[in-house]
Amino acid sequence: MRSRTRHILMIAVAAGLLAVFASGYGEPVRFMIGRIGDLRPIPVVVGVAVSMLAMWNRGWMNQVAHEAVGVRCGATEMTRTAAVGFAAQKVVKSAGAAGLAVFVRHGRRRGHQPGAVVAACVLTAVAAFLALGGLLAIAIGVLAATDRLTGWWIAAAVGFSLYAVVVIVGAVVVIRSRSTVSWAWDRVQRLRRRPPTPMPTGWFDALDVGCRRPTGLVRLVGHAVLGKLLGATVLTAALAATGLDVGPSDALIVYATALAASMVAIVPGGVGVVEGSLVALLVADGADAGPAALAVALFRVLDLWLPVLAGFIAARGELSNREPEVEVTPVVATHAVGAPHGAVPDIVPGPAPDASPGIAGAGRPIPALV
Repeated sequence: MRSRTRHILMIAVAAGLLAVFASGYGEPVRFMIGRIGDLRPIPVVVGVAVSMLAMWNRGWMNQVAHEAVGVRCGATEMTRTAAVGFAAQKVVKSAGAAGLAVFVRHGRRRGHQPGAVVAACVLTAVAAFLALGGLLAIAIGVLAATDRLTGWWIAAAVGFSLYAVVVIVGAVVVIRSRSTVSWAWDRVQRLRRRPPTPMPTGWFDALDVGCRRPTGLVRLVGHAVLGKLLGATVLTAALAATGLDVGPSDALIVYATALAASMVAIVPGGVGVVEGSLVALLVADGADAGPAALAVALFRVLDLWLPVLAGFIAARGELSNREPEVEVTPVVATHAVGAPHGAVPDIVPGPAPDASPGIAGAGRPIPALV
């Protein structure tokens, strides 16, 4: 019965994806198919290869984030889970909650602590946010240096700056002030008018462990930056496939526009908004409407729909896997005796110690990540 329900769910999701694709891409795809003979094959092959490399990079990035908080996982399983999470986030506009649910479910089935998995996803989101901020800053700098800075970009810069301030302040409060987060948790519980539940604290400890591993954090940000560069490369390949002569700096600006439009769009995946913005920007830069529309359609197929299709295939394999959930073994982080203050603790499996919340000092265990 459960297997039948899963198949019905997958068919419904597939039908929804096809409906979204047809509503937003029916005319561009027909246009692209009609002019497929005009595409240059080598850039198309390069674009497909780079898109696949970007999928692997998402898996490596999440693997690094999980290992930073003490969760051991393979690159292949993280690539598969990241593909499912990417598809879920693009299909469901949920501010990352859909992707987080995918990773938590994956972790539960393999015995990973939910708190540690949440902490890994938070680190991944922060790294992606930093990479996006750097990309937008470079794009605005190039536009300002070439006297092409428009009011739209100024508004986008101001909006992103305000958003960045809110995110940074929230991150500092969450990591540094457990009492403030506990107070907010209690207020939310009262607003919901439900019996109060204890606030989960394990992810605090996992975040602290991850923040004490600078090498892992540097690698994480590096993968995030690489992901943005790979996306810009996919766009460059799509433009080259249609014969449009766009330099690397202009391609980076166009890609930053796509990310900004996708971020502010209320529709999942920015369908329709991203395409219109990119075509208008290319036409404003002197490109013909036909090749510009063809390049944008090819870019969105490679950058959005190919990864979503890969995530759909990976999700089908995940749902068909009937492995039971593994019992979670508490993870304990301890400082070696005599280790200097601030040293990175060792992550070892074991029973949860009876310790007060917070990261313990030298020679004392850190609470289990639950």
